Amino acid sequence: MGNINKAAWATETGKIFNGMVLYAIAGAVYGILDPINSMASLASTLGVASGLGFLDVLCWIFLAGIIVAYILIFKGLAGFKTILAPADGNAIGKVRTSYILLLVAAAVDFIPLLGWVSSILYIIGFIMMLGAYSKLKNSATFPTDARSGASLLFISLILLVVGAVLGFIPLIGGWFNMVFSIIAYILTFLGWNKIKNASVE
Repeated sequence: MGNINKAAWATETGKIFNGMVLYAIAGAVYGILDPINSMASLASTLGVASGLGFLDVLCWIFLAGIIVAYILIFKGLAGFKTILAPADGNAIGKVRTSYILLLVAAAVDFIPLLGWVSSILYIIGFIMMLGAYSKLKNSATFPTDARSGASLLFISLILLVVGAVLGFIPLIGGWFNMVFSIIAYILTFLGWNKIKNASVE
């Protein structure tokens, strides 16, 4: 690891991890509520369901939580990038850029009838991040635990991409996306926890 400051590593990764905790919780709950809300919306158009407004509000609350998490993560990544070796810093910079795109996607998701645009933006952001984590899991300067964490993040991104693509399947796609997303959020949490607690020498 060379001359990386242990205190700076702990501080910056701690900021990212805190954002990831919010991201994992809000993302997992939103991933559960969104397909339920979609089915309720369909039923409501057929005159079957009531209480749709309550589900809408819950979805908006947790989607807002995801956006706040993106902002926290974005700020943490900016600081983390500055303490790393150039190659690792460039990879973290790409992760940071990806989160900007994901933030835009989450914001677009607020706009009615534009969910498909949001899904496309998510997929692009996930693929960009996938490349960045691929470099970090093979980094020559990351500690062993940090590389292990990056490997978990790499797997989580694959699951998110697959889930987002399956999400385009009418009626049942949202449920597939929900399952893949929840697993991915758990791996994201575990991955950044490993990076945060990695032994820096």
